[in-house]
Amino acid sequence: MDKRLLMPVKPEGLEVVYYYPCPACGRKIPLLAPLKPAMAACDQCAAQFPVVPADVRSIEFIKTMLNNGKAGIDPDYV
Repeated sequence: MDKRLLMPVKPEGLEVVYYYPCPACGRKIPLLAPLKPAMAACDQCAAQFPVVPADVRSIEFIKTMLNNGKAGIDPDYV
């Protein structure tokens, strides 16, 4: 067996997920931080609805503070 398959893999990036409640059924719909006004579709009831975008500066700040995910990993695995 290849030893590389048993080694833990470090993240190469980070995304921020926002949860938007479907106005029709209330299900929380996960979206990768939409940076522009967009339409979402509920996977439960199929309703479509507009969502408020995330703030670009806030998303960039989070990614910078966590070094694009590298600063948020468990140090016991490094």
